[in-house]
Amino acid sequence: KAWHMKEETRFFTHYNMHMCLQRLPTSCKTILLSAGEIDCREGIGGVKLQGYYASCDEAVRNTVQHYVKAVTKLASLYNLQILLLPVAPHAYRSQKNGKAAGRGLRRERMLLWNDMLREECTKSANSGVHLLDYERNLRSTDATSPVGFVLNKAYNADYTHMNSAFLPHLENSLARCVEGYSSGSGCNVNLI
Repeated sequence: KAWHMKEETRFFTHYNMHMCLQRLPTSCKTILLSAGEIDCREGIGGVKLQGYYASCDEAVRNTVQHYVKAVTKLASLYNLQILLLPVAPHAYRSQKNGKAAGRGLRRERMLLWNDMLREECTKSANSGVHLLDYERNLRSTDATSPVGFVLNKAYNADYTHMNSAFLPHLENSLARCVEGYSSGSGCNVNLI
């Protein structure tokens, strides 16, 4: 979970992440980091918001800000370039089984998460943290979705995971990140 990245977290995943980063070989200068999907799915919303945030949107914004801040500290602490992956759109599912409202909220959170992630990564462009922004390429228009799209069927493995067909988009986003290096906003190919 992205929330477990916060410095004050006392959960085992936080410590485990630090142990894994400490064990990286010294030749490792770049890592890919994926977080946020489970935050969008089950970690943000409902009764957990009461007394903490005025809205779910505020909770998402706060979580993304803490996430990018924590990842930026990790990049500095471990002398790494960290390439963040976006949260993929939620796959189309039939509305027959009564979970359509929850899926709609999940899609809205995913969209806000990625928009906020773009914004926060743009603000911290020289921090060694970069977003590999390919999420928009994974979308397929769907009028029944509250955000107007779902995960394109071509990338859907099992309605929960993506298949490897998305990898060319990941590769293209990495190439765009490297192209931005000369202007100070991209990732350093020499560290990959």
